Amino acid sequence: MRETRSGVRLDDGPILLTGAGGFVGSHMMTELGMGEGDAAVDARSGYPVPDGVSRIVWDLPSACPGLPGGFRYVVHMAAISSVSRSFRDAGRVWEVNLLGTLSVLEYVVDRCPGARLLFVGTSDAYGSCDGVITEDTPVAPGNPYAASKAAAEIAVLQTARSSGIDAVVTRTFPHFGPGQDASFALPSFCRRIVSARREGAGTIVTGNLEPVRDYLYVTDVTRAYAALLAHAVGGGVYNVCSGRGRTMREMLDVLLSLSGAELEAVPDDGLFRTADVSRQVGSPDRLRAATGWECEVPLEEGLGKLLEWWEDRA
Repeated sequence: MRETRSGVRLDDGPILLTGAGGFVGSHMMTELGMGEGDAAVDARSGYPVPDGVSRIVWDLPSACPGLPGGFRYVVHMAAISSVSRSFRDAGRVWEVNLLGTLSVLEYVVDRCPGARLLFVGTSDAYGSCDGVITEDTPVAPGNPYAASKAAAEIAVLQTARSSGIDAVVTRTFPHFGPGQDASFALPSFCRRIVSARREGAGTIVTGNLEPVRDYLYVTDVTRAYAALLAHAVGGGVYNVCSGRGRTMREMLDVLLSLSGAELEAVPDDGLFRTADVSRQVGSPDRLRAATGWECEVPLEEGLGKLLEWWEDRA
C-alpha cells in the first residue's frame, strides 16, 4: 500500500496526473506523494515535479504521445478553467475540456483498463441555485466552460458504463491557495491589496461583490481527491465543497482585515462577469459519508496563507 500526505492509503501502483503544471496539480502531486514510477502530464514542459516523476508533454486533445500503460490511478485535472476565456475562445475550451477528456478516456480504456479514473469536474455545471446543492440538483451550465465540463462528465460516466472502467467524478466548488493565477477572484484581491498598500493608494477596484460562493482551501480539495481515489463508489458523482457560503464582499473584507490596509472597494464594470452565478453553496454530505472527509483549513486561515504568498512576491 502507498500512503498519501494526509494518511489516505491507496493500492500499490503508479499514478498518472494530467494538468500537473496547473495550480492544483502541484498540490496534488504533493498530496499523493508522487515519485518513482509516477507520471505528470501537462501541455507545457518545464513545470516542477517531485524527484522520480516522469514529466510528459501531452497537448490535449491530441492522441496520447507514447505514454506507457499500466497506471493504477489516473487523475484527470487538465482543463481550461477560466470562465472569461471560455467566452472569448469557446472553441478551444471545448476542444481541451471535452475532446481532451475523450482522448484521456481512450488512453485509459486501451492502456489502463484496470485503473481507477478520477475526473475533476466543476460546480459551475449547476449554475445558480437558491438552496443547498446536492449531487441530485439538475445541472444548468451558464457559460462555455461549465458546459464543456458537464459534457465531459457525461462522457466519463457513459464510457465507464459501456467499457467497464472504474471512474469517479467530482463537482468541485471554488478553491484557492498559493500558486493560483491572479485572473481568479481571490488572488486578484490579494494582488490589488498588496499593490495598493505598497503604492499608498486608498482604493482598489473590484468586480461584483454580491455573489455567494462556497470556497475551500486547496489542500482540503486535494485531500478530498485522495480520499475519493481510495473510497468512492465507482460511477459516483461527488460534490467537493465546505457546505458554507459567503459573499465575495465578505471574502474581501477578511483579506483587508488580515492585511491591515484601509482600502475602499470601487466597483469596475469591466470586471463584472457576463452571466455571473449569483449563488452556489453545496452539500458535502455524500463525500463525507463515502470517505470520512472533513474540511480542515478554516477560511480565514486559508486566506491568510494566500495573502502571505502574494506579499512574499510583491
